[in-house]
Amino acid sequence: MRDSIRRIAQQFIVSHYPESDIVWVGGSAVSGNLTTESDIDLIIIDETETPRLECYHFLGWKIEAFIYTALSLEFEFQTARYRGMPTIIKMCAEGLLIKDKQGNGKGLQKEAKNLYKQGPQRWDQDKINEARYEITDFLSDFRSSEDFAESLFILNKLVNTLTELILRANGNWLGEGKWMVRSLKSFDKDMCNQLVESTKTYMNTNDKTELISFIQSTLEQYGGELFVGYKGFF
Repeated sequence: MRDSIRRIAQQFIVSHYPESDIVWVGGSAVSGNLTTESDIDLIIIDETETPRLECYHFLGWKIEAFIYTALSLEFEFQTARYRGMPTIIKMCAEGLLIKDKQGNGKGLQKEAKNLYKQGPQRWDQDKINEARYEITDFLSDFRSSEDFAESLFILNKLVNTLTELILRANGNWLGEGKWMVRSLKSFDKDMCNQLVESTKTYMNTNDKTELISFIQSTLEQYGGELFVGYKGFF
């Protein structure tokens, strides 16, 4: 991470959250994948603040401040394991600790690393069946749709739900946006490439055959399409 980003983060903390106990810099500022659109992600533990996300412009940088108390961070860790979304856990595990007033930051970082390595709660059969039912429904709509705009939005839900099924049924973390495809590629690069290529074929030719075949064959690994006999309880 560039020393200038560390200095900017430290100046921001002094200016905006002087009572904070623990601060990590996370995201692309640490991983080294900075782009012209990158921001500085900060995880801030501050017992004087209300837990929230707040965004700023500071010294020419966009800053996303994820503000927690110690208790709310622990709740976030457990919620993340249930939802399968590791954003905060990952930032705490891999982030650069730039403030640790009471010396508790290293312990929390170790906990985050263990949780990230452990992975999310694996889906049980009920959750798998719920996803199978949803994919079956989306696939039926996609197969029969003759409106390209509608097909595009159906396909978005179809791909996301299928990817979520693949990852969660195998005990892997999800992601938002670019992190979803990175998670799928990390789990099964060939499968990810097949999904991308069959989607390209559909987009270029408006022929759904290859894409539908891929989705059906992938879904078969988890029990196939599900409609008759499915029960979902509210």
